[in-house]
Amino acid sequence: MNFDNSEKAIVDEEIRPNECGRVRFQNSWWPAKCDRDLTFEPGEVVRVVGIDNITLIVEASL
Repeated sequence: MNFDNSEKAIVDEEIRPNECGRVRFQNSWWPAKCDRDLTFEPGEVVRVVGIDNITLIVEASL
């Protein structure tokens, strides 16, 4: 699965540094994490920048 950095997801379960949370992406729920020292709260929109196994890698939305 390739992402063009414009794919958006909505945080459903808090994502904390070094911990997985959950996002709604393409009409499905996915585990998600961020490789940066950021925390995302439910309802925030994030960018999907990659995938590690079945976990989406997300960053702050631009």
